[in-house]
Amino acid sequence: MAWTAAAVVVVCCLGLTGCAADSTSLVRDFLAGDRQPDDTLPSSTGTPGMDDQSTRLAGSLDGTSYYLAEYVQPETGTPGICLILVATGTEFANSACGPAEQLRTVGSETGGATIVEREDPVPDGWTRLSDFLIVNPDARP
Repeated sequence: MAWTAAAVVVVCCLGLTGCAADSTSLVRDFLAGDRQPDDTLPSSTGTPGMDDQSTRLAGSLDGTSYYLAEYVQPETGTPGICLILVATGTEFANSACGPAEQLRTVGSETGGATIVEREDPVPDGWTRLSDFLIVNPDARP
């Protein structure tokens, strides 16, 4: 009887809060996945506060690779995410670090990427690489 009551409470709570995962949850789940050999960033692309061992390759498109990593803001200790873009076969890279919501970066040689919600529309010229990431290799600052 107690188990049934607990299950009803959990179901009711889930019904009230909704089951949709936000971009932060989706990114955290992605970063918690098993690390693969291609998840390692090129050595010259690190950012202060970024955990180099947490990097994950989210995908590649038209000569740009898109990585995510865990991040802690050095001055405040606030956790966040780094979004790192690397132009394949070059030394060009750019990144942005902070809260996952709408985190965006654009570079002249790497194009752009933005963390979005699963339901967000994809603007013209952009491609959805995952539930939480849209990219545009041709975007320029």
